[in-house]
Amino acid sequence: MTTSAIRRTEALARGNSPAVATRNRQHSLRQHIWVCLTVVSAVFLAVSAASIIGRATVARAVDELSGPVTALQSQVEALRRAYGDQETGQRGFMLTGNPVSLQPYDAGVDAAASLTDTLTADVAGDERGRELLGAVTAAAARWRTQVAEPQIAARRAGPLGPEQQAAMALQGKTLFDELRTPLRAMTAYTTERAEAQLRRIDSAQRIANAVQFTGVAVLALVVIGAVIVVKRRLTRPVDDLLVEVKAVAGGDYDQPIHPTGPRETAELARAVEQMRLSLLASTDRLVDGELRDEQARIAADLHDRVIQRVFGLGLGLTSAAARRNPDLEAFIDETDAIIHDLRDVVFNLHQSISAPVRSSRLRSAIIDVVEGSVGALGFTPALQFEGPVDDAHVRPLAHAAALAVVREALSNVARHAQADAASVTVAVTGLDLRIIVRDNGIGVSDADTMGNGRANIATRATNLGGSARIYNASPGPGTVVEWAAPLDPP
Repeated sequence: MTTSAIRRTEALARGNSPAVATRNRQHSLRQHIWVCLTVVSAVFLAVSAASIIGRATVARAVDELSGPVTALQSQVEALRRAYGDQETGQRGFMLTGNPVSLQPYDAGVDAAASLTDTLTADVAGDERGRELLGAVTAAAARWRTQVAEPQIAARRAGPLGPEQQAAMALQGKTLFDELRTPLRAMTAYTTERAEAQLRRIDSAQRIANAVQFTGVAVLALVVIGAVIVVKRRLTRPVDDLLVEVKAVAGGDYDQPIHPTGPRETAELARAVEQMRLSLLASTDRLVDGELRDEQARIAADLHDRVIQRVFGLGLGLTSAAARRNPDLEAFIDETDAIIHDLRDVVFNLHQSISAPVRSSRLRSAIIDVVEGSVGALGFTPALQFEGPVDDAHVRPLAHAAALAVVREALSNVARHAQADAASVTVAVTGLDLRIIVRDNGIGVSDADTMGNGRANIATRATNLGGSARIYNASPGPGTVVEWAAPLDPP
């Protein structure tokens, strides 16, 4: 197992301990919902209470208007009528001398006395009201003592002459006009009180409406704030988690999953992160399997080519020694060829057992393989990427196979092609992953048998449901290796 796999296994064993340390400090989704509901309910209750208080103030003002103020207006109007009845009865009796004419006068006196007592109690706490009522009472007493009572007594004594009646009428009118003045002032006073109460009602109504509208606005702002908080604390972490999970599902296993947001979302993120680490460990195991396959291939090459030739060389040397043939130059050349093959095998073994992938991203991994082949090739191959290589949904098996194909193709160039230039093209389309390796070497002939390397390239494509072709470049010298494997659907 590689060092990175060991580190990932240790991370899995630790259980992501930093996240565990912060787990208890995260609030749950239920707690967030309860906080939002509590704030909204509190604001709603405050708005309702303020609205009720405002409406109660308006109701009290209306009750006061319909109660004491309206009653005061009615009593002042009734007092004015009572004094008017007194004047009417007094003047009628003065003209006719009929005692029946005094009935309005007597009723007015009784009514005025009763109303005066009531008004005195009603305006006891109002200095201006007391002053006006006192002025009315004083003017009424002067008219009654100086005009009404003396003239009624004189008329009861007998008929009055025209001149005497005219003088009495003029005196009565003068003093009654003096009574009308405070009566009008008293009426104006009650009207002012009613208008002031109406203004108070209007003001209370405006305040109540303003409080209600303000409360509704505050409630709306709180609801909007709750929506923003929910979006920030729930929707955004879920969206971020979805983006990270999609990246991992697309093959970017180096993308960490951050446990943010409410406790439930964080727990889900931790579970996905643990799954990601497990996938990384599985990928490392797959790579280790590929390494073992490469070692098996090298073992087959050693068995089929090098060992057989060494065995044949041994037989030849034995035969030559038996015949005492001094001409061993051909065997020496064969020995040099065997040494060359052994060097190739050692190179392939070194390439296979070295860490083939420093990054789980396909682009970076291909670059690693190409850079690792420079020493054996003696030159740097041209490398070109086409399409969304890093964003493609490449399966782990296809990922490992693609790296092995590039490595195998470049190894064949180094061993057999006698080339001084090569190129690697990695293309991602909407349907498949394609790899094209070209060189300017001697090419392949129809007589060439498919060795283990070329067979491995074809087998890797077949296992993935893809295709592979190895043919001579046309026009121009060299060999072309075309390899394709289907992509996972997004």
